[in-house]
Amino acid sequence: MTTLDLPADEPVKDRCGSCTRCIDVCPTGAITAPYQLDASKCISYLTIEHDGPIPLQYRTAIGDRLYGCDECLDVCPWNKWATPTLEAKFSPRELPPLRELLAWDEATFSERMIGSPMRRLKLPRFRRNICVVLGNVGIMAEDLPALQIRRIWERRDGCRARRLGDCSN
Repeated sequence: MTTLDLPADEPVKDRCGSCTRCIDVCPTGAITAPYQLDASKCISYLTIEHDGPIPLQYRTAIGDRLYGCDECLDVCPWNKWATPTLEAKFSPRELPPLRELLAWDEATFSERMIGSPMRRLKLPRFRRNICVVLGNVGIMAEDLPALQIRRIWERRDGCRARRLGDCSN
């Protein structure tokens, strides 16, 4: 915030016209109208910023996305002129299988995520996202070691999920 008297910016030119590709492709319906976003439904918000459990009605739409969603950007015709960044920090990284990620402790998470935007998740949200993805790709709770499941959900009062990611508490 500032007390400096600044001139107002010029309104942004409407370049979308009648295009609704982003609205049509949004997995959760978070883009509700042109230039309108309900962040509480946005997969990027839910998997990166949101603390606590991901609401049940959005878990299936998350699919196999561990961190964020760019469906709207992928379909926007204006992005065909975008050039990929040369910034190494934004390059994709290979990650171990989800079961191994779920077993990471705080030290491993911090070490492996140095320089990665995923580090901002912190370990609890990272684990939460892994559990949602595992639930979506069909891995059942009994497929994972019981100790890992207990460790992930022990703070979720009364959760009796049949598959990972279905815990509403």
